[in-house]
Amino acid sequence: MKILNITNGDGAANIIKQSAIVGDVLPWRDPMHHGPFPANLPLSELSNLRARYLVGPDADPTEAERDFQIRDQHLTTSSGYDTVILWFEHDLLDQLQVLQILDWFHHAKATGPKLEMICIDRFPGEPNFRGIGQLSADQMATLTSLKRPITKQMLRLAASGWAAFRSSDPNDLLAYINGDLSALPFLGAALRRHVEEFPNAKTGLSRTEAQLLSLIGAGVQTPGQLFLQNMDLETALYIGDWPTFRTIDALCRGGLVTCDPNSFRFPSFTTTEHAAFKTQVLSLTEVGRRVLDGAQDATGLMRRDGWLGGVELQQSGTIWTWDKDAAHFLRRGI
Repeated sequence: MKILNITNGDGAANIIKQSAIVGDVLPWRDPMHHGPFPANLPLSELSNLRARYLVGPDADPTEAERDFQIRDQHLTTSSGYDTVILWFEHDLLDQLQVLQILDWFHHAKATGPKLEMICIDRFPGEPNFRGIGQLSADQMATLTSLKRPITKQMLRLAASGWAAFRSSDPNDLLAYINGDLSALPFLGAALRRHVEEFPNAKTGLSRTEAQLLSLIGAGVQTPGQLFLQNMDLETALYIGDWPTFRTIDALCRGGLVTCDPNSFRFPSFTTTEHAAFKTQVLSLTEVGRRVLDGAQDATGLMRRDGWLGGVELQQSGTIWTWDKDAAHFLRRGI
């Protein structure tokens, strides 16, 4: 029997390879909780867009595009397998990957393989469970007893969710979240966390920005400690260190945070462990203190040129914001 195991990245993929689990392994390498996912792009075009976004505007995307092409080709030839098993967890990154993969199988024209999924939010003896990437090879192998068939209902639900996530109107996603998501039990909480990354209608800050600003105000001053303590404020694993540093950079550029001795030195991929980066001392500006105290709105201060799913945050002088108390989206002028 030919088996393809698809999982959330190289960490989990390598553990599966080291275990007694049978089959080929395909890591789904894309931190999908940030960056563009516009609607109506086929997989190949979307993958090229993601590759260019992830390497940044000043880097050559050729290698990243090739990696995505290899990944996509492996998926499109999955009809040659008898069984495809998805190995994922409950957090937003994984749940978005589940949506994309199941959407692809939902629309695949060829008769596909048997589809199964393992998706967990805890593991016995791991009180601080974050994800399957922290398990040993032996622990990972025990998860095979948790395999469940992927039903047509799950495929339909995933396809609807993928379309809602990629919609240019976040109200489409909100309507989806408010529907019956019980067939994919971790999806609702994950997508609600995604919604909280839209700027808050009252403060102008995303949840991550607000958490980081609060931590700096409480005396957490170095980038590495901010990343670690921000993670402790999350119910499920959220953004990694690199997007966290980008968010710190955005707070500095918005004038809410200042860096000693100079402006925040956003690191290259090879310098995150260098002393010059690790010893940067961050503190609130007077503006940042007023925003943190609720005396000033940050909407006009934070530069918004990014995407959340299919929503380009800033368009034509307006921005999408999230009214948490009323649980709806609002368009605001900037």
